[in-house]
Amino acid sequence: MTRSLRLLGISLLLVVGACARAQTATGTFDRTLNVGEPLELDVQTGSGAIDVRAGATGKVEVHGEIRVGTWKNLVGARAGAEEIVEKIKASPPIELQGSRLRIGRLDDEFSKQNVSISYTIVAPAATQLRARTGSGSQSAKGLAGPVVLESGSGSVTLTDIGGAAEVRTGSGSINAHGIGGAFTGSAGSGNIEVSQTAHGDVAASTGSGGVELKGVDGAARVRTGSGSVTVDGKPTGAWELDTGSGSVHVRTAPDSAFTIDAKAGSGGVRTSQTVAVVGSVERGQLQGQVRGGGPTVRIRTGSGGIDID
Repeated sequence: MTRSLRLLGISLLLVVGACARAQTATGTFDRTLNVGEPLELDVQTGSGAIDVRAGATGKVEVHGEIRVGTWKNLVGARAGAEEIVEKIKASPPIELQGSRLRIGRLDDEFSKQNVSISYTIVAPAATQLRARTGSGSQSAKGLAGPVVLESGSGSVTLTDIGGAAEVRTGSGSINAHGIGGAFTGSAGSGNIEVSQTAHGDVAASTGSGGVELKGVDGAARVRTGSGSVTVDGKPTGAWELDTGSGSVHVRTAPDSAFTIDAKAGSGGVRTSQTVAVVGSVERGQLQGQVRGGGPTVRIRTGSGGIDID
């Protein structure tokens, strides 16, 4: 009897849990706004994805996908969730003041509710973007920049940004391609890939994951707790490349002049460059000058080999 009652209790809990999960309402809204340029666009959401891409001049198109869950209160939960959805649809969190457009700031009435809104936004190319999400992926494409994206958890993708870019995510990969300026990126956990099309310093750090930089023309600073590092470009500023565990591969432009300071805790240092060596030659260490020297390329790895081409 006791075992039967226990099984019945578990079944009831499963049913109640399923009902709680089922109490979710969804909806969408679409808005088009006429805007001046250049535009300052500020987007935020507690939970949900943000996708911003370049479109026609002089207007912004906003598509929102709303999801409201009611886990705590089953009594009238469905009706309450649908009411919240309808209120947001009727008056989406969109504020236009001059050249600044703010999207996603919820009223206090909704801020503590289980509300998730994902945004797809088409804005003029001449847009400066700042976007934040507590949980969800983000992407931006074809904007003049600068671009600043922050995510508590979620991957971030940037494509063809005309100016500087800054990205921070607690957990998730960062992919930034066609960046026309300086780049700063940090991830608590995840790979970072960056390619540049114009001069600008680069800083990339991740707690766990590999880092790959292409087209660097400036200074570069890379930190990873665990993961390989690959940097391709011209060191017109100092390069500092550090990994706790992982290999490091550096490829420089044919006319690059720089100073090497490389040390591998466990692993060798190899180079195809002609180096005027400074000091003693050791298996896991190399110091010297290439083409008369220049900005220092400092490389450190706790465990892994170093290749300099």
